Amino acid sequence: MIGSQSAAFDTELRVTAPFTGVAQLLGTLVNSPAILFFSNDTDVDVFFADNSGSTKGLTMTAGEKIVLDNTANRTGEVNTLTFNVGTKFYVTGAAGTGTFRVGVIYAK
Repeated sequence: MIGSQSAAFDTELRVTAPFTGVAQLLGTLVNSPAILFFSNDTDVDVFFADNSGSTKGLTMTAGEKIVLDNTANRTGEVNTLTFNVGTKFYVTGAAGTGTFRVGVIYAK
């Protein structure tokens, strides 16, 4: 196919509870994500952000999962709205057990 790309999984980003009440680095994107899978596999609510602050992001309840298909997020004829390579993700929570994960599929 002309102009086709292959999909590939990137390394899963993860951090394991217990959380400390301050933002913990989850990981850094090394490829531009086409699809992101957010999974709060902990027993506590966590705040998920693309910065180390605590005001811009979203709270994910214990057990919550989100799929973000960036290929569906068009800002124009060909532009896809996505997170940039180098974006750092952080989670903030209090105590708890389990793991917070972000799965990444990118186009290569």
